Amino acid sequence: MQNQRQSIINRSTKIISQGLHHLFEPIEFAPIPDLLNPQPDFQRKLFIKKALADHLLVYVQLMPKTAAGQPVEARGYLKSFGQNRYLIQSKNLSYFFDFDQLRYIAHPVRGRE
Repeated sequence: MQNQRQSIINRSTKIISQGLHHLFEPIEFAPIPDLLNPQPDFQRKLFIKKALADHLLVYVQLMPKTAAGQPVEARGYLKSFGQNRYLIQSKNLSYFFDFDQLRYIAHPVRGRE
C-alpha cells in the first residue's frame, strides 16, 4: 500500500511539473521604447493634416494618459474623431489618443512596415 501511494505521488508530481512548468518561468516584458525628441505642435498638426488628407501610413509615439503607463509606439492609418482626438488603426491594432499624448509622428521607413 505504501509503495502504491508513493508511486501515485511520484507520477502526479511528474505530470504537474511537466504540464505547469511554463507557469514558473520568468516573464519577459516588452522593452520600453526609447523616447524620441518631441516635435513642436505646428509640425505634429501639419503632419496629421497631411496624413488624414492623403491616407498615409504613419508611425507615432504616444505618451500615457497617467504616470503609471508607458510610452506606446504604433504604426497604422489615422482617423479624426472630433477636435484633437484621433484613432490609429492597422490590421491588429486600434488605439484612441488625444493630441496632447502625441509625442512624435512620422512616415515609417521603407522596409520596416
